[in-house]
Amino acid sequence: MGAFDPKGAVLLDVVPGGVAEQAGLQAGDQILTVNGQVPTDLMDLLDRAYTGSTRLEVLRDQQSLWLELPRLEHEPLGAEFSDTLFNRVKTCRNKCVFCFMDQMPKKMRGSLYYRDDDYRLSTLHGNFITLTNVTEEEWQRIHDQHVSPLYVSVHATEDDLREELLGSTKLAHMPIMQKLRQLAEWGIDLHTQIVLIPGLNDGPHLDRSIQDLISLAPNLQTISVVPVGLTRYRAHLPHLRPVTADLVPAILTQVERYQREFEAKFGDPIVYLADEMYLIGSLPMPPHRHYGDYPQHENGVGMVRRFLVDFNRRKRFLPAQLKHNRWLMLTGEYGGIIFPPLLQELRQRLPELNLRLSVVKNEFFGELVRCAGLLAGRDLLRQLEKEREFLTPDTLVMVPGVALKDAAVVGEAARGMLLDDISLQALADRFEVTFLNAGSTCQEWLQTLTGGHGLQSYSPNLEQPTPLVVREFPEHQKAS
Repeated sequence: MGAFDPKGAVLLDVVPGGVAEQAGLQAGDQILTVNGQVPTDLMDLLDRAYTGSTRLEVLRDQQSLWLELPRLEHEPLGAEFSDTLFNRVKTCRNKCVFCFMDQMPKKMRGSLYYRDDDYRLSTLHGNFITLTNVTEEEWQRIHDQHVSPLYVSVHATEDDLREELLGSTKLAHMPIMQKLRQLAEWGIDLHTQIVLIPGLNDGPHLDRSIQDLISLAPNLQTISVVPVGLTRYRAHLPHLRPVTADLVPAILTQVERYQREFEAKFGDPIVYLADEMYLIGSLPMPPHRHYGDYPQHENGVGMVRRFLVDFNRRKRFLPAQLKHNRWLMLTGEYGGIIFPPLLQELRQRLPELNLRLSVVKNEFFGELVRCAGLLAGRDLLRQLEKEREFLTPDTLVMVPGVALKDAAVVGEAARGMLLDDISLQALADRFEVTFLNAGSTCQEWLQTLTGGHGLQSYSPNLEQPTPLVVREFPEHQKAS
């Protein structure tokens, strides 16, 4: 059960000796009320527990009982919940001109179209929100409970331009800087992002946005500048220009000027370019020190540099021999840039290693989509057919874990499933080799390589093979 479909305050586990166990809570309990009120999320529950003794109404084995939770001081609650939100997630009601959800074909699984825009997921998990659906009651709660930090999709600080980018909806018509300034005055720390669209919010508009946002320092923590992501499914959408290699040098020069200024004034660059900018422009990544504590790592800012730093730290501890030496490693086009130097170093340290890097071009979403996280099963299938001669029975195939991440949202039903519902098990049965989920971090990748097993392993089942069905997903029709 993930943030996609929360079902109440249900405890998955209780730490032995912790506060929750001392109060009598058990795994499987559902907290119905806290001091007579239904808790909406983990923040709500903890806020009450930190401000006094808490009376809990708990449902256990279909029976209601009452427990007293002592006031928490500095110790944790000592319990893990099935979800951090206990009621439904607030969704996005904007119609952003660049929304990736609108750039997918129809009839894919529902979770892939889910657009959360919930301020609670922002502070709990770092999800970016637009602030356009925050009610007056929720603004008051942000103030009263000091809900911080918040991750805000700004895109432009000029209200008319931002409204245009968000799709000119009624909700999008809001004074964004006034709202951000209010949050800063309340002491809320802010991480912001700008999805950069050439010809719309770049150039002087980007200057204006950066200058406006820096006025919120010291509560403004970061500004990320991310290139717009465009797929081939845009027949019904406004025409947008992608960020291309020829545009990157000017963008880099523009942003570096602010980075130097802010570094001198605040001791921090504050404004960062997403890794994809450097990959598009075939430019080297900034050094490790540039990213500080990597505050927007999950937004693709510094992810490559951290991977490289982690590799350099871990490579010296590699075993002299591997349990398995023959590998096919699938990756996206950006991986085809990042991994070759690492693999060259691995081969020098492990001469018996026979690892073939196979770069998959994304035909499902289109040539502008080059990251591993959006690889579809049909694109892997096409590439694997080209690699058939290499796929001997003793070959292990590594698949990037980011291409399988939807399982974290919708649960076990999506485990081992690629975006277009082709499973790794079906591929394993088709090619009669074992497929491994190689994870998403350098540590997981190296553990897969050295241990001969991934986060999940899919061995061929020749007696009852899983059918490999390449479904057709219709495109949206262009609006008349």
